[in-house]
Amino acid sequence: MTRHAILWDMDGTLIDSEPVHGLAFDAAVRALGLIIPDGFHDDQIGADGEHVFQALVDQTGISMGLDAWLALKWHHFCDHADRIERREPVSRVAEKLAAQNTPMAVVSNSTPEEVVLGLKMTGLAHISDVIISRADVEEGKPDPEGYLLAASRLRRQPDNCLVVEDSLLGSKAGVAAGMSVLFHPQSPLTDMRLLPKGASYLAPDADPMETIVRFLTNGNLEEA
Repeated sequence: MTRHAILWDMDGTLIDSEPVHGLAFDAAVRALGLIIPDGFHDDQIGADGEHVFQALVDQTGISMGLDAWLALKWHHFCDHADRIERREPVSRVAEKLAAQNTPMAVVSNSTPEEVVLGLKMTGLAHISDVIISRADVEEGKPDPEGYLLAASRLRRQPDNCLVVEDSLLGSKAGVAAGMSVLFHPQSPLTDMRLLPKGASYLAPDADPMETIVRFLTNGNLEEA
């Protein structure tokens, strides 16, 4: 009998790193002397660095290259890395499942360096040997490539995988991969029409353990 697998998003799901990404982004923008609208970075949550950079180019007309931008943001990200925290109880659930040898992977739109640092700072580097970063795929989320690659490395079919995500963009990637998706955001979803068809919603303050165990047991998220 094939064991089901859990595919975790990292930023905002396992760890609370979005504020640090925001601080790094703002510091990099200030260093370049750019002016952007309020909430600009919030609108990019879940997108990979390339798409965030392109949005910045479209907004400001900045002429620097992507690599230079990523290096600048990484510098400031490291400056604030001590502020990265676990997201509970999600990270605790991941550790419990890892201790039970549950097949799991981490699939992130972040750079390899950001993924390694985020997991290291929160003590979660041990939960899985299967780590997919933006560098491992041609297209980042919402493209399903990252989740499909993780399933392949775990030797699981997509319909045997559960994606746990905090962003709508990442949830769309999981649905497009043909996987079950648990959308577990950090802030309540006020308009359920935004939830991708096929994804299930779990409130921010809810413990995901029961829902995840249900999937691991029978492949369903809903109670029978």
